Order: sequence, then structure tokens, then C-alpha cells
Amino acid sequence: MKSFISLISGALVTGSMLLAPVAMAQPDEGGAWLDGVTNWNEPSAPIPAAPVIEGGGNLSSCLDGARPPALYEDALVESAGWTLTGAAQIFGDTTVVTGMANADGMCRPLAYQVFVFTKGKFSGTLSPTPMDSRTDGSLVTVDLYREGYLSASFNRYTPDDALCCASQSSSLFYQVEPVEDSPVLMPQLPANTSPNS
Repeated sequence: MKSFISLISGALVTGSMLLAPVAMAQPDEGGAWLDGVTNWNEPSAPIPAAPVIEGGGNLSSCLDGARPPALYEDALVESAGWTLTGAAQIFGDTTVVTGMANADGMCRPLAYQVFVFTKGKFSGTLSPTPMDSRTDGSLVTVDLYREGYLSASFNRYTPDDALCCASQSSSLFYQVEPVEDSPVLMPQLPANTSPNS
């Protein structure tokens, strides 16, 4: 009986040890662009194509979170291979649309991007590369607060942060400006980074 109790106790201790570790963030260069780089958006650039996910990814299991196209801009994003997610934002001639190419096991967006349009013409993206949820530089919120003016907040992880909770965030403002007779989304870099309360 004693050995049976020891065996059960050992199994419980081992099981609790397996559950104990917390998933920690592994920051890479994903959010480094927020600390100051030149603008990646260019006049008359095409909409970036959605990345091809090796093995097909998990998106097909998460289509309940997808949004059917309702706008001209939606159709443009879909035609570049993206799956629409989240609500579109419209203020005057400015439209903001989010697309994703994959999702994780909890259906959080992976390989996602935010596209800005002016009078139906592609003006740029909020990030130079697609983002993954719960990684450094991933988008938290975007606010189209005025025609041609946006603000956005991004997660900033340190090596000590759990994946659930970035300890810092970076806020960034954008403005659509005419460049070579084409509307271009201009980030006001560097971003303002501060601890989360």
C-alpha cells in the first residue's frame, strides 16, 4: 500500500511539474522596426500577397472568425490571397482592412496584416511584415480617428514576459500623404514605447 501511495504521489508531483512552466515570450526582431526605420510604404505599390503557409496551416479550422467581403477594398485584399478578419474601419475616403494568412490553435491570427486605402487605392500597411499574435511587434489596436490619420498600439515583449502579457507597448501614429500623385501611408517613427500598467 505504501509503495502504491508513493507511486501516486510521484505521478502527481511529476504531473504538476509538467504543468508548472509558463510559456515565455521569445522576442525576435519582429518589433525592432518600431524603434525607428525608414518607411516601407511606397507610392503605387501593389498589395502584398499573403504568405503561403507550409502544410496549409490552421486557418481552415478557424473560418468562423473570418469576415465575408462587403467593400471594394475587401475584394482587393482577398484577391491578394488574404482572409478577412475583424471589422473594417471607414472615415471619409480612408478605409482600413485586416487580413490573415493563418491562425493558431486558439484561432488567434497568425501572419496577419492591416491594409490602408484612400479612395479605394492601396496606400500602405501598418507593419513592414506580417505579424503573429503574441509576438513582439504584434498589433493590439488600430484606430482610424480622422480621415487619413490613424493610431496603432503594438505588443512589446521582453524575454521575461509570459506569452499572455507583454510588459510594454509601442504606440505609433500614421498619416496618409500624397507622394508622386499617389496616397502613401507614412508612419511617424520612432514609436513611443512605455510599460503597460
